[in-house]
Amino acid sequence: MFAAVDDARKMVNPAEMTKQWNEAVALVITGKAGSVVHGDWSGGEFQVANMVPGKDYDCLPGLGVEPVLNTGGDVFYFPKQSDPEVEKAQLAMASNMITKEVQVAFNLKKGSLPMRGDVDLAAANDCMKKGLEILDKGTKVFPNNVQMLDRDSLNQINDLFTAFFATPEMTPADGQAKFAEIIKNAPPLQ
Repeated sequence: MFAAVDDARKMVNPAEMTKQWNEAVALVITGKAGSVVHGDWSGGEFQVANMVPGKDYDCLPGLGVEPVLNTGGDVFYFPKQSDPEVEKAQLAMASNMITKEVQVAFNLKKGSLPMRGDVDLAAANDCMKKGLEILDKGTKVFPNNVQMLDRDSLNQINDLFTAFFATPEMTPADGQAKFAEIIKNAPPLQ
């Protein structure tokens, strides 16, 4: 993994690295960059720029030869309520959020996939169709790391990749060793 990141960092001018994800997406939208390695949330940025998936931009699921799908997810929390009217409103909102119509509308705006398998996909864009095809096969689907590691370990991994990308002196072997140490020391999830 670190060897591939090493290859990528050799192609990037460190002075032109962006700090924020939306800056990187904006570079692609304005034609100042050719690609961005990113998650589904960037789909909204392309949509706001009136760009159409499959026409103005494309999606490449995964970075290897075989397309893969990382199954993270958006989560909406409703605090426990003592007021029955508030609880009733929360249940109504939650029920509405998982309807077929809202699932399609939400995921088209965000760039993600519906949590329901029985929605009308006539409106699905090219990126959503690619994700759904991978999901249907089920062989190239893996859980998001937020489902497997604690927040502190995830932050350490993010910091490691940031440092690795910005420090050419750090070898892929050094990066891999530090990564293995983070995983080794990660507490078990409760």
